Amino acid sequence: MSEGQVSVTMDPRARWLPAAALVLLLLQAVVPNRVWIGLLVLGAGVVGGAYLWARQMAAHLEVKREQHYGWAHVGDLLEERFTLTNRSFLPAVWVEIDDHSDLPGYSARTVRGAESGQAITWRTEGVCRQRGLFTLGPWRARTADPLGLFEVVLDHPETQSILVYPPIVHLPELRLPRGAVTGAGRSSRATPHVTASAAGVRDYAPGDAVNRIHWASTARRDVLMAKTFDLEPSGNLWIVLDMDSAVQAGEGENSTEEYGVILAASLSNRALEENRAAGLVAYGTAVPAGGGEPEPMPTLVMPRKGRAQQWLILRALALVRAGGRWPLQRVLAEMDRNLGRGTILAVITPSLDPSWVSGLLSPMRRGVAPTVLLLDPATFGGEGDAAPLIALLADLGVPAERIVEGMPFRPVVEHKPRGRPELKVLPGTGRVIVVDGKDSGAVPGGSHAR
Repeated sequence: MSEGQVSVTMDPRARWLPAAALVLLLLQAVVPNRVWIGLLVLGAGVVGGAYLWARQMAAHLEVKREQHYGWAHVGDLLEERFTLTNRSFLPAVWVEIDDHSDLPGYSARTVRGAESGQAITWRTEGVCRQRGLFTLGPWRARTADPLGLFEVVLDHPETQSILVYPPIVHLPELRLPRGAVTGAGRSSRATPHVTASAAGVRDYAPGDAVNRIHWASTARRDVLMAKTFDLEPSGNLWIVLDMDSAVQAGEGENSTEEYGVILAASLSNRALEENRAAGLVAYGTAVPAGGGEPEPMPTLVMPRKGRAQQWLILRALALVRAGGRWPLQRVLAEMDRNLGRGTILAVITPSLDPSWVSGLLSPMRRGVAPTVLLLDPATFGGEGDAAPLIALLADLGVPAERIVEGMPFRPVVEHKPRGRPELKVLPGTGRVIVVDGKDSGAVPGGSHAR
């Protein structure tokens, strides 16, 4: 986390001190006595000492916060490192870290202390439990003199955004149709379309595009030659994620919304690993960049191949939220013009309304291969029977998988918090040894010193 301008303020906490001094002065004026003078001198000494102590803290206390990653997956262990440095000749009896991060289940709040001239380091850890865009910071460090007469506040207004992507899980029981589309695979069938699979050359024909001319062969033969291409046996994958708030069921991690996002992320990962192009459509809401209430926002990621495409899809899934009124039937109608022959259409929905099934008929007549992942809302605390809709899809020849709450999702990458080895300096010899770190793993959201 980048260090911004730190604002240091020092405020008196004992608002009654001026009133007490005034009372002692009045008593000395009305009933002169050495006791009042002694109390005034003693009070002035105590206040002066406390003020000097607080001034030392304000001038010579420094707290740094370090976090090196701007993204994580759900289940990842987020770690931050704090360093408290006291350059004063007086000890910092206590320093409270007050954190305003909005990452669910994570807080860097703690209380530490540092001797004169000492620097201490600790880390805070927490498991990322929820996808989305979150903010680490702003934060502040508070301290005071031992009597608490003056408070010193070090305000750190800097923030760092962290994007938590949804997890990618194994889906061994889900089968996607193959489809057929122009692309990178090899096939014995020629295609008039330009693909990534060049099969050979032929004589140039009137109407061939300039980018189809094979210039090396043209130069050798002294006649225009055009490239030919193969048809890929595996189709591009369009994932349609139903984010209509009216059909969602469940809450938090055990909701149709979160299950749908996990399925979409995992399906896209599988398709991209199979060298298919994958795209995403999700009509929901998203939180604006500056924060505030979610706004209706259609999410569209055009089908492409490659690992970079996976990050684009994961980012879109991390930000989208169920909301608005975009019934699945309307979404499929909007998608119809983008679905060409050979495309695979994977629909992920908890909707049991059979009216949306009609949106599959037109693409099917054009050679689109649909499949449905039906999130059974009854198992998520909702209502309805999924059997009639599954039977209707079966009659139409559309493969359908029923997804229930509690379906075991095994992450592609296991995220396990582990203790880390600690370094310790032995007193006297100064020798550095490694301390077994298995007991040093922090409780999620907690912290420990090093």
